[in-house]
Amino acid sequence: MWAIIGILFTGAIISLFEIPPLVKKKWWREIVIYLLLLSAGITLAILLSKDVTIPTPLDWIMKIFSPVTSFFDRNLS
Repeated sequence: MWAIIGILFTGAIISLFEIPPLVKKKWWREIVIYLLLLSAGITLAILLSKDVTIPTPLDWIMKIFSPVTSFFDRNLS
């Protein structure tokens, strides 16, 4: 519980320093991207604090290229 509150508090503090200059410059697309990346980071941090296993991108790459690798192993060896 305290870890989640700490993560959210840290994200809020970071946003308080980063968003006002972007609003002043009227960089709306950058604000949207910033908020998307910050929310993704906060979500991953909360999941890690709750000991949820998060699959790595390597797992997806292995699932995609495993048939291709076995095809080349069969045909080239």
